[in-house]
Amino acid sequence: MDGGIEALRSQLREAVEECSARGLVFSTKWAAEQLCNLPPPGTAAADSLEIDTEEGGMQVGAIKSTPTLKHRLRGAGRAPQTNDATESDTALDDKHRAWQQLDADERDRMALGKSLFDVREFERAAFMLTGCHGPRAVFLRLYSLYLSSERRASEAGESKISNSSAVAEISAELLALDAAGDLDGFGVYLLALALKASGRRDEARDACVRAVQAFECNWSAWELLAGLAGTQAATVCPTLGWVRHAFLAQALVATEAASVEFDNHMAALERLVGRSGFVMGLRAQRHYHMREFEEAGSEFAALQAMDPFRLELSDVHSNILYVTEDRGRLAALAQRCAAVDRFRPETCCVIGNYYSLRREHDKAAGYFRRAAQLDSACLAAWVLLGHELIELKNTAGAADAYRRATDIDARDYRAWYGLGKTYEMLNMPHYALRYYGRASALRPHDSRMWCALADCYDRAAQPDSAIACYRRALHASPESAAHAAARLARLYAAAGDRPRAAHCYRLLLAHAAADAADDVAAACLFLASFELDRDNPRAARQYLSQVADAAPHRAEEASAMLRALASSSN
Repeated sequence: MDGGIEALRSQLREAVEECSARGLVFSTKWAAEQLCNLPPPGTAAADSLEIDTEEGGMQVGAIKSTPTLKHRLRGAGRAPQTNDATESDTALDDKHRAWQQLDADERDRMALGKSLFDVREFERAAFMLTGCHGPRAVFLRLYSLYLSSERRASEAGESKISNSSAVAEISAELLALDAAGDLDGFGVYLLALALKASGRRDEARDACVRAVQAFECNWSAWELLAGLAGTQAATVCPTLGWVRHAFLAQALVATEAASVEFDNHMAALERLVGRSGFVMGLRAQRHYHMREFEEAGSEFAALQAMDPFRLELSDVHSNILYVTEDRGRLAALAQRCAAVDRFRPETCCVIGNYYSLRREHDKAAGYFRRAAQLDSACLAAWVLLGHELIELKNTAGAADAYRRATDIDARDYRAWYGLGKTYEMLNMPHYALRYYGRASALRPHDSRMWCALADCYDRAAQPDSAIACYRRALHASPESAAHAAARLARLYAAAGDRPRAAHCYRLLLAHAAADAADDVAAACLFLASFELDRDNPRAARQYLSQVADAAPHRAEEASAMLRALASSSN
């Protein structure tokens, strides 16, 4: 393979062709987007990027990429067993040439099958490809059957297709082909899909690793691997190939303690494909998860200016506008998305967020349901539907929506937090503790998670555990610092530890918001009493003087203490 940027260009062009031939539209779109963002041939940027081939891999500074066409068998199907490395390579080449010949012989049947697949006549496409043995035709036939099963399950209102006899048949056929060494990288990806649907997640994860090793630029395989690996993405990720930087950057995008690692992977990506839409979207999502809403908004604005008809991640953009209560921009975003395509799940989520901000929760829930119907794997739709059903006091529906979200992506803390909230509303604290625990494990530096867990321990009469969680919240992000300080102070006071309670109340006064008047008044009254016990009347008067401004309804209590203080001084 020739060195230089042209090697990478050829790799992405091949990915576009191969993924498109198999109906993997999202992988095709991803590869084409990165391809079109490469520096043009002959430019200084292209010439400065040197790629050296070594032992079947390409080196781009610290970025490696594996060739795909020549090595589609390696790491995918079971290669023919030989005693000599040269003989093994020869056997792989022979197998690949045989595959190419089969694909060429079956190209007319493939054209018919692909045309039927494109108009979503999946059963008919599979029937027309029966008897074909080339890797493209076999993949498209079995993938058509898989999508048909998925569609039938969705129409029946089922969240999984694990009980489908078609999936069992697909898995059995693919396993037999794999054992015979007749699966390429795409076939192994489809095997991983079928194994996941059958509940065999460990086997599916191993198959996914083999799939991305065999064909690196199948982005759908990387996304499937991310869902199967969970928080162990870095452990299972192959060490070769440049796409691993995209995979690891996306895996770390919501991880608070991985800023350096995330930035390193993003720098490697940007060196290759610049600020493509995918790269800009990762930056925007990173700012969003770090609650840097102004920076995230700027990234989304730049992304919209570059690609005004792009709808990907518009639901995330609408979440930012919802949290910042920017109704005007949210309305404009909803109008723009509806003008582009009102039947996209992202559009429905944006419109649902708009109605939710207007407190029209029935309408909002309706749009989120529509998004979930349009794409049953749309994580945002299920999470946001759960939020709206909580507002409507439909706890059973909310719990179901959140569970559907955890089935799609167990790494999303919002779904686990929502389940905790749901069971807390149902007065089932032990279940709520379990789900809040999952959320706090995913977001260990988010004080909101620890406060929710601590509140639940407090209601369950477990003060020691509640204190430990509130203390974690104080050392995490600042959003819930005032809430944590107030509750921690109350628990310490109840336990008779007045010095620690006083310390927490001082923290409360330092972090209290304008809507925490009652907590501020309680803090001032306690601190006044504490200072009086320490024979410090001057400090006590200062705290008591703040009570009337914070909470007028408690001013009489402060006045009584001031009068008692004045009489004792006389």
